[in-house]
Amino acid sequence: MAIQQASFLKDKTYRSVSLTHFFVDVLNNSRTLLVAIIAVSIGLTNAQVGIALLLYNVGSALSQPFFGALADRYGPRLFVVGGMVWMIILYSLAAAAGDWIALAAITLAGFGSGAVHPSGAKVASETSDVARTQATGVFFAAGQTGLFLGPILAGLLLEAFGRPGYLILPVLALSAVFAGWRYVKNSSEPQAEAGINSIQTVTKGSRRPISWRTVIPLTIIIMTSSTIGIATINFAPKLFTEVGYGPIYVGLTAGLFMMGSAAGGIIGGTIGDRVGQRVAIFSGMIGAIIPLYLYIPAGDPWRFALLLLSGFFAGMPHSVLVIITQGLIPGRRAFASGLILGLMFFSGAVGSYLLGLLADEVGLAIALQALVLLPIIAAMATLILPGRSKSG
Repeated sequence: MAIQQASFLKDKTYRSVSLTHFFVDVLNNSRTLLVAIIAVSIGLTNAQVGIALLLYNVGSALSQPFFGALADRYGPRLFVVGGMVWMIILYSLAAAAGDWIALAAITLAGFGSGAVHPSGAKVASETSDVARTQATGVFFAAGQTGLFLGPILAGLLLEAFGRPGYLILPVLALSAVFAGWRYVKNSSEPQAEAGINSIQTVTKGSRRPISWRTVIPLTIIIMTSSTIGIATINFAPKLFTEVGYGPIYVGLTAGLFMMGSAAGGIIGGTIGDRVGQRVAIFSGMIGAIIPLYLYIPAGDPWRFALLLLSGFFAGMPHSVLVIITQGLIPGRRAFASGLILGLMFFSGAVGSYLLGLLADEVGLAIALQALVLLPIIAAMATLILPGRSKSG
């Protein structure tokens, strides 16, 4: 059974979109170090940093349903490859340009992320029928591995060569462009006709009819759980930079959180397939509470372990939430993926901005510890979330 479920790993198209997702998120998460360095250089406040990150994530968030709908209609190839090319160009500019131009380039790069995520998630979720959540979870784990390695690699490059050394990362990402161009193909199935009609068929026999009893708690869970990870990744590097840690240390702390999240996403997807979707979500949110609160006051090496655990538990619901949302809109998986991923990015962006405002009033360390309220809210919402015992 395990061999059958892992058969999706042999699919070259699946591996190509996973590689692209990896490099997209290498660039996505390494940008936090760039922004932290630029912010200190030009004297941005926490609220101003929040605005810069808000603009990036809003651009990515609002574009994802749009790109997802286009991928459903025209196929994912253009958006997987084109989104990666867009990010390579703008992050190369961020490495070479002055502070303000670099900040603008980083902000605009979010549209490339918005193109890749729903298109890649569509391909990943259609690769395996017997282990859909696990396949989706491994796809997101590839991205989260990129989120883990991105700040570590960026920290090493920035420490050794300064901002120009960052150019190495977008150059390496060209390998994903070549793989995507060669192996990612548009489905021969007639998906273009699905259109709006596929949404209308949801209430006529889909496995998971749309109802407010599902939508309201699901939205609460998505918004709170996504804000935990995005706000932590956006502001923990700034906190550690402000107190005097170097880029390597800062990159390691951010990377450990995302390494935990990658592992948590795979475990959460497996639990969703084999035990239950709500079990995966609830256990992740409850498990995140203690390490999320303690990693800031903890000393080394306990801080590293707590960040790893925080990421692990916070990442458990990710692929399960994507599969639940795809089940609400069958036949339009890229659009559904774009919808939920867009909501995740948007919620995290707004939450980060609000966290920045709070941090300017009470201090960044206290504001980050206040995030512990969010997994409590998400866990409570999970208790009233309808759903099947297992993913399908």
